[in-house]
This record gives sequence, structure tokens and C-alpha cells, in this order.
Amino acid sequence: MFNFAYKDIDFAHKIDKAGSPSEDYGKHMHHFYELLYFVKGDVFYTVESNTEKLEEGDLLIIRPGQYHFAVVNDGLSYERYVLKFPSSILPKYLEDKLKKNKIPFFIKNLNYSTEFKEFDFFSDNFESEDLYTIFICQLIKIIITTSNIKQSSPSIINTMISKVVKYVDDNIKSPLSLSKISKACHYSKSYISNGFKEYMKTPIMKYVRYKKMIAAHAMIMAGEKKRVVANLFGYDDYSTFYRSYKKTIRDDKGKD
Repeated sequence: MFNFAYKDIDFAHKIDKAGSPSEDYGKHMHHFYELLYFVKGDVFYTVESNTEKLEEGDLLIIRPGQYHFAVVNDGLSYERYVLKFPSSILPKYLEDKLKKNKIPFFIKNLNYSTEFKEFDFFSDNFESEDLYTIFICQLIKIIITTSNIKQSSPSIINTMISKVVKYVDDNIKSPLSLSKISKACHYSKSYISNGFKEYMKTPIMKYVRYKKMIAAHAMIMAGEKKRVVANLFGYDDYSTFYRSYKKTIRDDKGKD
């Protein structure tokens, strides 16, 4: 096992022993990429409207702003590699490839155990700058190879959630309310509110606020001024925007 947080990356080989995960395990989104390689356990993993029962060797790449969480059977150990990294470490052509892939589950039963075990070897034998460089090279190699493999569709797709997520993503800068989402997606407010919370395990408007802040963060990191971004996202009161922005970015690391 290792946990290497250095500069702008956070790479870890994690194992939660039986009984340790809680019922609110890792429900969050964040402003960076995450690659998860599943080793063992009894886990259903949800990314937006897609859910999959993970099997040994499954690999996920979760894009910035995608809400995700694991439902873990705490009677078994849960082992995985979790690699968190910003888009800035990727060649632009490779990030463009990732953006085109809409399905977060890349391929089933990917035989990459050797490549991921090398992370453990590197962690034991190198430090700081050398380890940082090696880890990034290893990550890019894995992304290049997986991005050229045909993806597997998730076994469970929630149609209502899929419509709501697409509408929110397509209108992220617009003022959004439950009434507006309901009308656009042709579902009743109660159906969306109850169904969204049951499936995503978070209230829909909390989800919307987090989505807006992640999208705002991307613009700020690209060089736009915070006050300009606040106006673009419909915030007349800058202090309200800034408080929400700081809280979201501070809390978006979550447990994966």
C-alpha cells in the first residue's frame, strides 16, 4: 500500500478492511481527473447515471465535474488503486481523447495488474521528484493504451438521471431550478426530486450547485477573473459565489 500526494497529483494503493466503509462512502465530485483500478471487493460504482458492479481488473476514468460514489459491501475488503491528477499533466491530444469518451467505464477485466503493481515497486524505491516523474509517465502510458481500447457500456443506466444530468451540463451557466429542470426533462418535480435523491444519494439542487462551482473553477484556472465568472454563472452577489466556490473546491476531494 502507498499514498503519494505531491505537487498536483495524489496517487494511492488503498485497501479498506472488511467492516470499515460507511454507508455514505465517497459521494462527491471534483475538479480533477480520477483513474480507479479495481482489485477486489464487492462494490457497485456509480458515475452520474451509470452504475456497474465492479469486477477484478475493471478500470474507470472519471472526468472533472462527474458525480460519483461507491456502494460497498462492508463484509469484504475493498482494494483499489486511485490516481488523481489535473488535466495539465496530460498532452493536449490525450485530454481531447478523454473528453470525447462519454462512458466512464473503460473496459471490463482489464489485465493491467502488472502495470499497477509497478506503482508499489516505484513507491518503495524512489522518492519525491523521481517518483513524481515516474508516476506521471506510468499514468500516461496507461491512459494511452486504455483510450485505444473499446469501452464497455455500464450494465445499469438510469434514463431519468441521464436526461437531468445532460440538461444540467448543457445549461450549466443558466439559472437552474427544480421547476425549470422538471419542465425541460418532462418529469414532475416530485419524481425528479425523489428519484434523483434515491439514485444519486444527494439532493438535486446541491448537485447543481456543485456542478456550477466545478465548471466555474475550470474557467478560473484558465485565467478568467473570479468576479467575471460569478457574473457569467448568474451570481449578482460576489460574496455568495465566493463562499460557495471556496467550500466546494475545499470539500471536493472526497474518499474514493
